[in-house]
Amino acid sequence: MEEIETPAAANSQQHRLGHTADGRLILSWVEVAEGRSSSRFSVRDGDRWTAPATVASVPGKLAAPPVVMGLADGALAAAWMSYVPGSTDRTSAEIRLARSADGGRTWSEPARPYGDDARVYDAQMSLAALPAGRLALVWTDKRHVQAEGAGHAEHSEHAAHAQRYQLIATVMDAALRPGEEITLDSDVCSCCRSDTAAQGGELVTVYRDHAGSEVRDIAAARWNPAGEVRSGPVHVDGWVLNGCPSNGPAVDMRGAQAVVAWFTAADGAGRVRLAFSSDAGASFGDPIEVDSEAVGYADTVLLEDGSAMVSWRGRNGPQEELRAARVAPNGAVLGRVTIYQGGFPNWPSKYPELERAGGKAYVAWTDPLLKRVRLVAVSMGD
Repeated sequence: MEEIETPAAANSQQHRLGHTADGRLILSWVEVAEGRSSSRFSVRDGDRWTAPATVASVPGKLAAPPVVMGLADGALAAAWMSYVPGSTDRTSAEIRLARSADGGRTWSEPARPYGDDARVYDAQMSLAALPAGRLALVWTDKRHVQAEGAGHAEHSEHAAHAQRYQLIATVMDAALRPGEEITLDSDVCSCCRSDTAAQGGELVTVYRDHAGSEVRDIAAARWNPAGEVRSGPVHVDGWVLNGCPSNGPAVDMRGAQAVVAWFTAADGAGRVRLAFSSDAGASFGDPIEVDSEAVGYADTVLLEDGSAMVSWRGRNGPQEELRAARVAPNGAVLGRVTIYQGGFPNWPSKYPELERAGGKAYVAWTDPLLKRVRLVAVSMGD
């Protein structure tokens, strides 16, 4: 394991990792100064970083961590989520996207990726690159949720359904023109993030479902730009919780192989689990338990040999730890490492990020004591 100095400034936060079309690591983060939040990024080129560049700067705070990612045509895409100016709803947000054809030196005018009916919830967004420079976006929408302070709720099946948060997707072309909105699930856990991976023109989005009797298990939606959606549970944990745990899953795909990592506390103990798929997410094998003393916030990537690396926040007595493991599809744990011991920030900087780029695996997190983003390269003999 090797810690890598990052170009992120002091007081950096809201870290994300991505990669370019040619496999270079992208680190993005947020810097706050003089009442403004700026989405910044840099690309790891060999053993050096490109000069940090600013994608967008907004008054006040940014919501879910911004994203900078490579597209199939070699361009970069950026997405950021800011709060609605003047809104009395503290969770109402706006998503904007931009595209760069020159490595991030200049960006297109920000694009609005949805119609007037959308009401974006500030908890999360996930994106995936598609062929021909297209881009998929998934967000949590609350257009059918009664506004805070609104009139009394009706006690009917229709009213109950109308109070649910939805998971909605769209696919944008290379000019960032959005297609039709696609409802992936009409009743999801509101605060848990989703994650989306693509292989060719097919996509898999994983998320925490919200079922009857307050069951909150992880589901996978297989979908495509034509609007065909097939969804089902990754595993029936049976976690009953009257409230959102704000602890979402992660997914990665390579060919027909997929892997999902998630947190559950169905029996009262915090557990991180991993499940593999050999049919592009249509079905998943039995869960592999990676940690039975976990806090969660898992991420995962598939490695060249078919194994997966998973990162998560664990617990060692009163102390939290950032951990990683390499796991084979047969359940064998091929290696473990503790990356960091200490505290973690609250949302929106609480999820460690794991990415594979240039044949290496990287883990990023925000250190609340040092007040900056940190990064390590992790190798477990893959």
